[in-house]
Amino acid sequence: MSFQLKIFIIFAISVVLIFSVINFITINFFTQQQRYEKEILSQLPYYIKAYEEESYINERFKKYSKTILIWEVLFILFLSYLFYKILNIISKKEKEQEEFLRFLFFVLSHKIGNFLSTLNTNLEILRLKQESRVIDRLQTSCNILSEEITKTIETVKKLPAFRKTLKEINLKEILMKTIPNFETRKKIILSLKDSFINANEEIVETILFLIIDNAFKYSKSKIHIKIFKKCLALRNDFAELGKGSGVGLQIVDYLAKKSGYTVKYRAKGEHFLLILKF
Repeated sequence: MSFQLKIFIIFAISVVLIFSVINFITINFFTQQQRYEKEILSQLPYYIKAYEEESYINERFKKYSKTILIWEVLFILFLSYLFYKILNIISKKEKEQEEFLRFLFFVLSHKIGNFLSTLNTNLEILRLKQESRVIDRLQTSCNILSEEITKTIETVKKLPAFRKTLKEINLKEILMKTIPNFETRKKIILSLKDSFINANEEIVETILFLIIDNAFKYSKSKIHIKIFKKCLALRNDFAELGKGSGVGLQIVDYLAKKSGYTVKYRAKGEHFLLILKF
């Protein structure tokens, strides 16, 4: 039984129970009122009682019926709206999960595709000439693929939930807290200014971590990072063109899109440039 069906059954049972209770209370109240009114009317003269008993009771019944009908319509509208909101939230979460699974499949398939391309190239070389260094490259490619997939799965597990809890954070402070996580001999040039934004701190930390990790991984000797007007710009040289699959940037794209940020990057000449706007 699907979760939506369970919600629908609970909704239907709730409506039936609520209306049953309302109608029971109403009928019980009206019955007691009717008895009380009959006792009063029984004390009137006969020619007045015959007229008043029928007209007064009918009038009271119509009045109560209209009141109950209005309240039941209001309850139906309220419960229908509540049911719609619940289903909308559930559908939204399922859509996000489906989108995330498609994203994860794309990332892993892209990494495997890169590996197969490298593998086919090395196999073609082996067909022409058997060399130990080609076999070593194949072994290295397998090791890289295994490490990359493991790292991807670990990164995905650590992805923060998309909560709406926002607070004011300083990009400079988060960046300065993130950089020491990487050990490198490469030259790092920092041009940082205090830049305050309202955002989910976990998501911003994850995005900055992946951007810096990508820069350290693929740069040759130097990295330049600049923060200005709610923007982050990063520029680095290439260690080796075409190395790696850039899965970190794909996750950055996903997180930025879900958070409403804009990320653009390109490789030109011997340099890579990335700009992230919050």
